[in-house]
Amino acid sequence: MIAAGSGLFAGRSPEDAALEASLEALSRSGHDRADIALVFVSGDAYASASRIVHAVRRVTGARSVIGCSGAGVLSERCEVEGEPAVAVLTVRGERLAATPFLLEDQEQAGMEAGADLADRVGGVVAEGGYLLVLPDVRGLDPSALLGGLEESLGFVPVIGAVAAGMPIFELFNADCVRGGLAGVALSGAHPVIGVAQGCMPIGAPYVITRAEATVIYEIGSRPAVQILVEAIRTLENPEERIRRAGIFAGLAVDPAKSPLERGDFLVRNIVRVDQSSGAVQVAEPVKVGQTIQFQIRDAEAAREDLSATLQDMAKRLKGRRPAFGCYFNCAGRGQGLFGVPNHDVTLIGEQLGKFPLVGFFGNGEFAPIGRRNFFHTYTGVLAVFPRDPA
Repeated sequence: MIAAGSGLFAGRSPEDAALEASLEALSRSGHDRADIALVFVSGDAYASASRIVHAVRRVTGARSVIGCSGAGVLSERCEVEGEPAVAVLTVRGERLAATPFLLEDQEQAGMEAGADLADRVGGVVAEGGYLLVLPDVRGLDPSALLGGLEESLGFVPVIGAVAAGMPIFELFNADCVRGGLAGVALSGAHPVIGVAQGCMPIGAPYVITRAEATVIYEIGSRPAVQILVEAIRTLENPEERIRRAGIFAGLAVDPAKSPLERGDFLVRNIVRVDQSSGAVQVAEPVKVGQTIQFQIRDAEAAREDLSATLQDMAKRLKGRRPAFGCYFNCAGRGQGLFGVPNHDVTLIGEQLGKFPLVGFFGNGEFAPIGRRNFFHTYTGVLAVFPRDPA
């Protein structure tokens, strides 16, 4: 059985907020100590980071304390943006094995960062485990990190987000570092993962018929720009909608899957549209034969996408109650996108019920689509750990 609790306090000194959040999390867990504590901090808390970690360790007794700074923090009760706050999750479980790790200088590790992590945690994740990563933006090469892990470990789900805030820092046991990558390898619990990329598909899916690198010349044997324009015209009041929204490319990850659904697409920016040649360049290598469907991103689309993601997660939970969860939300979402506070955690609670949940607003998110890990932007990544196995 997994026991977990969450706590969040805002508007106090970072050390006092960490103390109160830890006490609340431990009390809600129903235990007097934790095996793991996740800690997310917003506001200018770097000067207090060491005291924050020691306060969490003192209260929870956790052997592993992992965390980072964020542009905001959240729990199942609220999202806090624009003011200092600390969120803490405590977890205890006999069947949960955790191995924390830290790369103190991920820039120096470069292309070998993924392989280095694989050497440290391969034994833990060999049998159905997963990785939670909290890197610094400085020196981070997401493709190299994920590629190194894939090459060394095969497919192991990677979730997490890039630390944010001013200044940015990572927490690891009793230490506070900058420019590093903190995280934990977990096994013994299998999360249900949802990836809400904030988009709604428009138009119809088509096959790419001529492309090179990241440039798409033809879709369905027609100029790519024509298909893009047709997709935009399927919207109600397209001119008004486009003025307040972004248009993106949705690229099918699994070429063998049919029919394709919303969660089967990797959403990437459109870098350039060349009217003279009819080409569309996207921020991801593409292949002839790959399916593409254009996407729109605004508050309405993001709300619909998150709701559909949660409905799918509820089906995959198969009636199991969540023991705890982590939600990694992009700093480009929140009140700035939706215009109201607590949008995402409110929707999570309505569709999945209340359970211990913590997370933060970051500078980019990690999560798998199908059996490949990707680095995402403007995305909400939710990992829910059921109380009982499937």
